[in-house]
Amino acid sequence: MESERAQILPCSKCGAKNRIPSEKMGMPAKCGRCGSPLGSGKEEKRSGGPEVYMFRCTGCGARNKIPGHRIDAGPRCGKCKQPLRTEELFEPQPLRITDGNFQEKVLRSPLPALVFAWAPWCPTCRAYLPVIDDYAKDSKGRVRVGKLNVDENPALSSSYSILSVPQILVFDRGQLKETLPGAMQKNDIQGKMAVYI
Repeated sequence: MESERAQILPCSKCGAKNRIPSEKMGMPAKCGRCGSPLGSGKEEKRSGGPEVYMFRCTGCGARNKIPGHRIDAGPRCGKCKQPLRTEELFEPQPLRITDGNFQEKVLRSPLPALVFAWAPWCPTCRAYLPVIDDYAKDSKGRVRVGKLNVDENPALSSSYSILSVPQILVFDRGQLKETLPGAMQKNDIQGKMAVYI
C-alpha cells in the first residue's frame, strides 16, 4: 500500500524528481535516475532560496553551479579552484549602497546586482521602496539588491549619470548592463533580471 504522505525531492545533479515516503524522510536516500545522494530539503527551508545557486567566482569571474546542500561545504571554483565566498549569498538585503562600498558590494559581487537609485524627497521613489524590498526578499541568493540614495552619494550619481529618480541600474561581472526606469512592478523587474540569473 502506497504511503499516505510523500515528499518530492529533486536531485541536485540530474534534476529528476524523487518521491520519498514520509516514513523514510530523514534517512539517507539516492536519486532513482543517477544514484546521487538526495538532500533532505532542509537547506532550502533554511535559506528560502533556490535549489541550485549560480555564483560567480570573484577571482576569475567563472560562473559556478552550487547545489543548495553543498553551500556550507566550502565549495571551490571549478575553473581556478579558489574558495567561493558563499556567505555572500545570504547577506541581508536590500543593501545600503554608498560611494564607499560600491566597488565591493556591486562591482565585485558574485551575483548579478540590481541597484535602486532613489532620493528621500521623491514621492515616486518612496512609493516603490516596498516593491524593491519585496523583490530583494524573493531574489535572495540569486540577485544582490541594493538601494542608492543619490543625495548622499554624489560621486556615484555623477559616474553613472543619474539625472532623474527613481532609476534601476543592473550590473553583472562588474559592468553596467542596463538602466531601467525605477517605477516598475515586481514581476517586470523579475522578467528583466531573468536573463542575468
